[in-house]
Order: sequence, then structure tokens, then C-alpha cells
Amino acid sequence: MKILSPCFIMLALTCCLLACSTAKNSDPPKSVLIGDYQYTSYDKQGGKVVEGRLSITSVESKRVRSETVIQLKGNWQLNKVGTQEYIGPQVGSGDLVGSIDKDEIWIDLDPNISDANVFLNGKVEGKRFHGTWSFKGYAGTINQGTFEATRK
Repeated sequence: MKILSPCFIMLALTCCLLACSTAKNSDPPKSVLIGDYQYTSYDKQGGKVVEGRLSITSVESKRVRSETVIQLKGNWQLNKVGTQEYIGPQVGSGDLVGSIDKDEIWIDLDPNISDANVFLNGKVEGKRFHGTWSFKGYAGTINQGTFEATRK
């Protein structure tokens, strides 16, 4: 019995030490999408509409109903460079939200507005994403074109 007592004491101390140790905080790896992008949009004829910066500041998994989606958040600063009309509120600055599924990206440049929104829908290819922008209202698509965003 004298031999077992030191073993039980050592076992109890080891268990206490393991129970009291803190877990290492492992932050998820930073997404390759986070960063500033040089953004340019074009009309249907290929003329420049706006230029500026899109910034993706966070990429995180979010549970929506029974699905997990990757949510993007960020902001933008865009300046009109063309003479086109009806381009929607893609001039000035604001916040953005969006999502990504595999290599497909979707961004709303006006997440707090329920009418007259500008949406970006495109493909991610390395440090760049490109696709179509659309200015939509309650009646449907008002104007659209293409865009490209390249990581700085």
C-alpha cells in the first residue's frame, strides 16, 4: 500500500496540472481576401464609370439557418470618372457586405438600403476578382456593367 500512495499522489497532481493549464489560443488563419483593392467599373460599352478603393476588412464563417456561409465585410471609396447616368450610389464612400462560395463573390455596396442598391457579382482569381455590377431598384435592374478589383 505504501508504494501505491506515491503513485496516486503523482497521478492526482498531474491531473490537477493538466486541468489548470490554459488552452493555446489559435486564431484562424487570415483570409487571403482581406486587404485593399483597386476598383474600376465599366459601362456596357467598356467606358470607365468609377475608380477607387474597395477594402475587405473581415472574412468570417456565419451560420444562416442550416447553412454556413462565408461573410465579407468592409468599406469603399469610389469616384466617378465617366459621364454615365443612372449608375446608382457607387460614388462617395460607404460600407459593404457580401459573401463568397468557392470562387464566386457577391458584394452589396449599400447594405443598409432596401432600394437603389449596387451589387457586385463575380469570380475570385488569385489577388483579383472581376465580374458584373448592377444598379437595382424595386422595378429591377436599372443599369449594369463590368468591374475589376485588384489587390494592392
